[in-house]
Amino acid sequence: MIRAAVFDLDELIIDLERIHKASERQICMDYDHSFDTLSEDLRLNSSGLRENDILERIRQELKLSVPLTEMILRKQTLFFDMILDEILQPMPGALEAIDTLKSHDYHLALTSSGSRPRVEIVLKKLRILDTFDIIVCGEDVHRGKPNPEPYRLTAERLNISPLEGVVFEDADVGVQSAKAAGLWCIGVPNPAAATPQTLKQADLILPDLTHFTLDLLERIARP
Repeated sequence: MIRAAVFDLDELIIDLERIHKASERQICMDYDHSFDTLSEDLRLNSSGLRENDILERIRQELKLSVPLTEMILRKQTLFFDMILDEILQPMPGALEAIDTLKSHDYHLALTSSGSRPRVEIVLKKLRILDTFDIIVCGEDVHRGKPNPEPYRLTAERLNISPLEGVVFEDADVGVQSAKAAGLWCIGVPNPAAATPQTLKQADLILPDLTHFTLDLLERIARP
């Protein structure tokens, strides 16, 4: 029986890809490089990857000698400045699905590849920071998605067996991580994603979270 629901953040609850790419573009300019000189895979296919891993790849491709920690702090500063006056628009049905699960006493967790300061400022602006029982961020794990470590750690901290948890994910690497960790997974694609995600390993795919109902949990976990 499913007792807990786990949500990704970026492009599932809120689409902030435009701000992420703008800050990464500025970081490249800070070091006298153009974002457009990065490989197409890095520019367009980083959905679901840890922020630190993306910045490390930028550092390597541009052959920068600056410490990764400097780039991480710069990214956080840029992100905070850009989001300060932003009116955040949640993805369709996202907050309603979270409210429904919360009101029916499901344990809730958020597992993001983002850094904790960034994740928390977004959740605060959405007024859902205190909704989640636990929050796992990129710096909490040694290996990010698609490695199963993020969702294994989430299940451990929720004190559930993997088959008692369902993950909501928008990215292929997130689905792979959830399934490798043994959890159920519902895929919810972001139609505006720079690179379309297939989510083919998910147990169920919804057009968006407005289509979520509690009976779907019984359907995917039915013996």
